Amino acid sequence: MIEVVQPAFRASMDLLLEDLASMPLDRWNESVFRFFFCRAVATQHPDVRQFVEAGRIDLVLERAVQRAFIEFKFYDRRIRVGPYDSKSRGYKGGPGRKNLGEFQRCIDALHQRPWVPELSKFVVLVYADGAGYPEGRRFSRYLDEYEHPDEAVALQLLDSCGPSHISGKTVQGKLFEVGSKNARA
Repeated sequence: MIEVVQPAFRASMDLLLEDLASMPLDRWNESVFRFFFCRAVATQHPDVRQFVEAGRIDLVLERAVQRAFIEFKFYDRRIRVGPYDSKSRGYKGGPGRKNLGEFQRCIDALHQRPWVPELSKFVVLVYADGAGYPEGRRFSRYLDEYEHPDEAVALQLLDSCGPSHISGKTVQGKLFEVGSKNARA
């Protein structure tokens, strides 16, 4: 299924980077990115069936006997704004051990799903750092050279987009395949 997933990843990243001038990153999220990914799959491979949020998996793709499980992670440090006065209320989330742990749990959850013939498992990761963020407050600090701590998990970087410097942000996208260093059961 890599021949379906990788072009959809590329097309989605290209669209995100193109649209940042008119649609700032703070208006994007994981669901918006997934929508563009699904649209790319539908356009490029209309024979592939898609199931969004199937069995707590962000996206399941099916083509004949092949199947792909895909999880999406989208990280951007956003300012929370009051709905009545539009004043800043600090940041929502941000880089750190909590988001890193969430990313690791996502990979672990995919890895722990039973293996069946013709199944592929992928993680699409998109993250952005703002200009002037201190080194310790950058997603890139945690995710640029990510290595999964569980030795049983084979995490292979298949594709990478960026870093792209647009509208005061540094945006990166990565496509990983999740495998097992142990024999598949």
